[in-house]
Amino acid sequence: MTSSPDVMTSESPDINTSISFNVTMAATDAESLAEHSSSAVLMFVRAAIVLILAVINLCGNGFTLATIRMTPRLWTKTNFILTSALVADVMTGVLVFGYYGPFLLVVYVFNDPCRFNVVVAALTPLAKVTPLASAFHLVLISVERYIAIVHPLHYETKFTDRTLKWSLFAVWATAIFVGMTYALWLINVDLRKCTLIPAFVSDI
Repeated sequence: MTSSPDVMTSESPDINTSISFNVTMAATDAESLAEHSSSAVLMFVRAAIVLILAVINLCGNGFTLATIRMTPRLWTKTNFILTSALVADVMTGVLVFGYYGPFLLVVYVFNDPCRFNVVVAALTPLAKVTPLASAFHLVLISVERYIAIVHPLHYETKFTDRTLKWSLFAVWATAIFVGMTYALWLINVDLRKCTLIPAFVSDI
């Protein structure tokens, strides 16, 4: 009879530790679930916004492309550069509407993105090419307009049709090359990481 209190006393720390551990685990799980739910809601809102912007992109740029195509007096060198830039923008809209938006929902809202780390890293170069092409077209338009304004009498000799074609080729080739460099992060990558391409790199 005298050993009973001792037994209870010696077992009670284990019971308290077990209860504390279970409570801690339950709190951690609840916090993780709440954080995942909040992240899923934000990602859902993001997907909805990019899908709406993709539709506006396709309608606006598609209308402009059709207008240039059907109006011969608009077939100038500047508008040819603009047309190439619009094609890049339309391709961006198609990618966002057909790939990026649904991808956000499937992977980041209804799944764990860490399970798709290789897919995310492999598709990142594809998602970078057309936005880079759009940015490089703006540089080309600035250069072309500079030549037209500063050297109006020598514009046709400085910016010939051949120069225009090579410039557009250089813009697209550079965009594809720079976009594909993101695939280099897959070389000797640690597949155990959730994010294979660092955030400060993928956000550029």
